[in-house]
Amino acid sequence: MTADPQAGLTVETAGALLDEAAAACAADPNARLDMARLGLALSVLAHPEPEVRPQLSHLEEIAGKAAGLAGRDPSQVLPSLMADELGYAGDTDSYEDMINADLAAVIDRRRGLPVALGILYCHAARAAGWDAAGLSFPAHFLIRVDGPGGRHILDPFHGGRAMDAGTMRSLLRHMGAGEDLTAEHHRDVADRLVLLRLQNNIKLRRLQSNDIEGGLAVLARMRRLAPDVAALVMEEAAILAEGGAILGAAKAVKSYLAAGYGAIEDRTEMERFLASIQTRLN
Repeated sequence: MTADPQAGLTVETAGALLDEAAAACAADPNARLDMARLGLALSVLAHPEPEVRPQLSHLEEIAGKAAGLAGRDPSQVLPSLMADELGYAGDTDSYEDMINADLAAVIDRRRGLPVALGILYCHAARAAGWDAAGLSFPAHFLIRVDGPGGRHILDPFHGGRAMDAGTMRSLLRHMGAGEDLTAEHHRDVADRLVLLRLQNNIKLRRLQSNDIEGGLAVLARMRRLAPDVAALVMEEAAILAEGGAILGAAKAVKSYLAAGYGAIEDRTEMERFLASIQTRLN
């Protein structure tokens, strides 16, 4: 399903986009997704009122501008487009605000978290015909773009600056995430995991503010996108059980097991958890 900017996105069409992405990832966990439109779908499901027509049109604008960049150095032209021309930058003033992980708001404000900005940079890079993905770099989201000139690693939060081994090592140390670069820090992250990381920022902030209902709502959207991810089910069930909703916790685990998801070790852990919480019903 493609999102028509003129039609916007409703709760129904946004949900359908998530369901299609979940089906694609069931066939291939590393499937390439339209992360930017899915990010807007997640925004619509969180705030059903807007239909995000302006934001969808802006994605078309980004893609149209980026299409003319093919054949040029991504490390030069992507920052020029995204940061200089369109005004995207990291929000250093209110970094912890949940709005920085809501893609519709990020587009409106041109400010956001590294992962939100990274999704938009990838959108532009792919529209230019380059291969782009998020990287498994801890604590601060980076992207890599393969295009003219080879492989480029960019930091969307800081104006799309180009990163080399030295600057990546310095960032790693600054974030308190280690001393030395490893092959893992250069590994691609699947698109679905990037979107889950985006949502995880909202979920954590809601739970930290004791908004349990809001946190569970985010988890529900994450589970819709990734119904096979055991950790999401376990987190939801644990939150429900801690709040005394034992039946709800048991239902979440049972539905996962009944669907046949999960490796043996994940299913064994869930069965143990289920047995432990069901004793509280007796």
